[in-house]
Formats: sequence, C-alpha cells, structure tokens
Amino acid sequence: MEQNYLVSARKYRPAAFQSVVGQQHVTETLEHEVVSGRLAQALLFTGPRGVGKTTCARILARRINEVHTGEGLDYSLNIFELDAASNNTVDDIRQLIDQVRFAPQMGTYKVYIIDEVHMLSQAAFNAFLKTLEEPPAHAVFILATTEKHKVLPTILSRCQIFDFKRITTADTVAHLEAICKKEKIKADKPALQVIAQKSE
Repeated sequence: MEQNYLVSARKYRPAAFQSVVGQQHVTETLEHEVVSGRLAQALLFTGPRGVGKTTCARILARRINEVHTGEGLDYSLNIFELDAASNNTVDDIRQLIDQVRFAPQMGTYKVYIIDEVHMLSQAAFNAFLKTLEEPPAHAVFILATTEKHKVLPTILSRCQIFDFKRITTADTVAHLEAICKKEKIKADKPALQVIAQKSE
C-alpha cells in the first residue's frame, strides 16, 4: 500500500473559503467581516450535517490571524476544538474558560470551536454564559450545531447566527466534475448526477 495515500474526503476538504461548496452566502460574509475587522466575538453556525460548518469554522479560525497578524505562520496553537457531544460537563467548560483567560503566544486571536454545542448540559451552558457575555478581546467563539432549537435563547442572543443550507445537486455535480478533472478520472455527467442525488 502506498504510504502517501490520502483519503479523498481529507484530500479535498476545503482549506479556503473559495473552495467551500454551496455556502457562498456564509463564506463571503465571513471573509468581509474578517477583512473589515467587524467580526463578532461569538458566532453560531447552524444547519444540516455535512454542509461545511466545522470546515468553515476551521478556515475562519486560521483566517482571522492571517488577516490580523500575518500569513505563512502556524496558528494551530491558537485554535481549540471541543466536541460537546462527548465533552459536555461543567468541568469541561470550566477547563475551556481557564484557557480563555490567557492571551495567545503568537498571533492576535485565540479561537474556540465548540462542535455540537446543543449537547452541552444545562449547567455547562450556564457556566459558559458569563464568558460569552464578557469575552476577553483576544477570544473568538465559534459554536456549531445541527439543532439550533436546543441551544439556550440566552446563548443564541449573544451570537451572530449563520444558517448553512443543504448543498444542491448542481453544486455537488460541479464539485465532483472538478475532482474528476484533477484526478484524471473520466465520468459521465448523468453518473455524477446519480451520485449527487444519492448522497443527499
């Protein structure tokens, strides 16, 4: 087996806003806000599974520091990800709150991505609320969820909300055609349309 092989899902995961499929209404707004310096300190990405919420959160987390500090640097230590599906207790949130107090070692911002935020317990939400209300200037929170109605209204009221839409069949077909071209794979458009439809 070839050691350099990379699964296509990872190989073609978007690394920039321009390569995110079917979410231009979100990516263009985010890019404009980052460049203009008018980005909210708490954002909520909501929408169905597999439409690019976490991917956009990661791109945004890196982009914030690229624009406000400089490109070509490794900002991975400035990005913290928490999966609330398995880390949803008060202690998990307290640990995150303890980290938030410290300024970044490199770059201007520390970005906290909380995936499946609706899975946090009531007590964890309450513990998180104070930090969300008065975050330090260097902290940006990106919350992602498939079930916005389960997020406390007090949390929602402190976030700028971005609704991700389901990716259309036409967008999926166009993306598959681009991948086939890069991989030098011959594929008929009707076959790609069937794949796009079945993928939902």
